Parts: sequence; structure tokens; C-alpha cells
Amino acid sequence: MDSIIPKNVEIIRINKRAISVPYKYRILYMISQISLILHICGGKRASSLLKVQIISTAISSRKEFEKLITFLNDGKSPLDIIRFDPSVNRGIDFAIAEKIIHRQKNGLFKLSNKGKIFINEIIKDKEIFLLEKKQLNIIADRLTEEKIEQLKTVWSDFDVKN
Repeated sequence: MDSIIPKNVEIIRINKRAISVPYKYRILYMISQISLILHICGGKRASSLLKVQIISTAISSRKEFEKLITFLNDGKSPLDIIRFDPSVNRGIDFAIAEKIIHRQKNGLFKLSNKGKIFINEIIKDKEIFLLEKKQLNIIADRLTEEKIEQLKTVWSDFDVKN
């Protein structure tokens, strides 16, 4: 894979901004992160938006990662483990537009063939996404959709009580 820029793109414009955008909010980073999540933690199965959101939050902070690992190890759910980051939603929208992932009829997300080629290049590279790859391999397939349903139940029960 020579370039991730589609062949039909003729011009790329870069607008200088007064303040640079932190790396974790850059669209290519988000697309790559989402692709890694789907590849390592989704495997051959598709993943829900909630799963992608939970894992994305976990790998963006050591504290959040430890909360998720605690839940995966003992099943005790901290109530703030579910968060919604708009940059993840935006990354998903762009990944769909670039045909890197696709949304199935059941609402779950999966890597496309183009996405598999893209992610294989990221996996092969030994210098990028080192921490993310390590963390995702620890989570791997341990966060199942069933566990996410368990989380949603605890979360909604708490919300109803308060």
C-alpha cells in the first residue's frame, strides 16, 4: 500500500490554524484507532458503536484503561466507564465515507476489504500506535457484546434510581 490518499484526490489543502489540533482529535488518527479497535477487539465479528466508544475511551487514558481492565477481570462496573466522544463518531463517519469500515444492517461496524488492507499496514509497522496496539491486545476479545449489555443494564439501573 503506497498511500492512504485515494487516487482520485488531486489537491490537498492545508489551512494553517492558530492552534494545532491535538493528535487524538485528528481524523486520520481516529480512523486508524477505530480500525485497530475493530481489527484487534472485534476480530471476525462486528462491533457496536458502544464497544468502540468504550475501548476508545479506555485507550486514551491510563485511568480509564485500568477501569476497563478491572471490569473485565472481576465484572464490577464503575458507572463512568461509558462515555461518548464526538470525535469517535466523526472518525466513524469519515471511515465509512472512505470505505474503510461499513455499517451492517444490524447497526454493527466491521472493517471493509479496503480497511483490512489499511489495518494490515498499521499492524506491520513497528513504530506507530505501539501503546494502542499493546492495550488493545490486552483487551482483545474480552469485551464482548454480552458484557456491554451487562454494563448498559447497570448504567440504566443507576440512572433510573437517581
